[in-house]
Amino acid sequence: MYTNIKIKDLLSGVNVIDMGGVDELVVSGVTSNNGKVDKNFAFVAIAGTRFDGHTFINDVAEKGAICAIVEYVPENCPIPCVVVDDTRLASAYIYSNAFGNPEKSMKIVGVTGTNGKTSTVFMLEKIFSEAGYRTGLLGTVKNMWCGKSRESSLTTPVSEDLYEMFAEMRDEGVQYLFMEASSHSIALGRIAPLRFEAGIYTNLTPEHLDFHINMDDYAQTKEKLFQNSKIGIFCADNEYTHRASQKGLCESYTFGIDNESSFRAENADFSSVRGISYSLRLPDNTLVDIESSMAGKFSVYNTAGAVVCAYLLGIDKEIIKKAIKEFEGVPGRIERLTPENMPFSVFSDYAHSPDALENILNTLICSKTDDQKLTVIFGCGGDRDRTKRPIMGKIATDLADLAIVTSDNSRSEEPMDIINEILGGIDKKKENFKVICSRRDAIAYAVENAVDGEIILVAGKGHENYEITKDGKHPFDEKGEVYKAIVKRFGNKYAL
Repeated sequence: MYTNIKIKDLLSGVNVIDMGGVDELVVSGVTSNNGKVDKNFAFVAIAGTRFDGHTFINDVAEKGAICAIVEYVPENCPIPCVVVDDTRLASAYIYSNAFGNPEKSMKIVGVTGTNGKTSTVFMLEKIFSEAGYRTGLLGTVKNMWCGKSRESSLTTPVSEDLYEMFAEMRDEGVQYLFMEASSHSIALGRIAPLRFEAGIYTNLTPEHLDFHINMDDYAQTKEKLFQNSKIGIFCADNEYTHRASQKGLCESYTFGIDNESSFRAENADFSSVRGISYSLRLPDNTLVDIESSMAGKFSVYNTAGAVVCAYLLGIDKEIIKKAIKEFEGVPGRIERLTPENMPFSVFSDYAHSPDALENILNTLICSKTDDQKLTVIFGCGGDRDRTKRPIMGKIATDLADLAIVTSDNSRSEEPMDIINEILGGIDKKKENFKVICSRRDAIAYAVENAVDGEIILVAGKGHENYEITKDGKHPFDEKGEVYKAIVKRFGNKYAL
């Protein structure tokens, strides 16, 4: 972070209502975290869902803050205040300015959509690394650049962390950054200062309706990314993404399987859990043959989006093909947890929305024989969109031979309350479901009772190594639980 910066320079790009007479005031740092305030700092007061930063101004003044950036001036405020219309939005510009606008030093590709963001950014990072560029990646699983890695807690980091990471990437010489852009980060202005070399819109299905008013609001939020993109790459086979491609938000290209598109996947084979293949027809009518070890129709879409983006940004076709073929996938995305020689298979997937759960189950159905049993273990997160709970219950029992309904990050809610809402979507005549509230016990039960040839899907957590309950965040190694259950049943017969 730059030190000794003038307030007027810190606020470049911000809609300021009243500078409070401190235009030339020099501050040594800026933060919106009252715990990080130091001598001669500026404090950004943000009204959050749990706390209002405006109530901490007396506290930060005692710690040495010499001015505050606010939406309103609190009564008896002890330090000068700059009034802006939206401190949360302003904070993105403030941190960008504080770190010297590091995002301008690299080309950024933003990937948005309900599902597929993580796989797409990982594939792009692989392709551009193979092409010789210094790359960075920001996303749900982890943040990494130039051999460095940082654990991720949000799909798109909060502004203070985001622009600090941009600054570190700039200092490491990152040329291309591939980042997931969540609807929350777009709506809350975290990425407002960014200008994207390209944006990719994977799909849009019901999710986050606890945050968005409805699907149209969700869609309109996603579309804002493309107003700041040089080119937009849209899936032609999704209602919302196709509609966005026709709005003239930027120079637009489409990709798909079923509908007419700028780039079309032909002869797509996604029938095997061991991978996919297809020929991508380019606008000049030539074909590029794509193979990937990732499974499912959704992997055709994810790879196609990444391939189209890399092609449009000038990467050689042979490099793209090689990188996609060698790409081993993302942790927790249709990840096999059992060795090939076991009598049954266990897969893990991050699927935690109705569309994602339906897609992964259909992928596994396509890859199995009629006499193979398919079991899914799943739950729904607490303090999140409740409308999806009964929908996911119906999907699981409609597609799987056995659905084990369990807990999944219940947060402040009672796990059984969430489970009962899931059960509300299940036909009462069905007998192919079982409730096991403890996720650990659910995994143990499925492994202990698995029959030869059975496919077990543990859905919802994927790469996560924790469980969040009303008591807080606790370590929970889902892969480890699967392994323990296998050892309990078979001893050391199968090497893991």
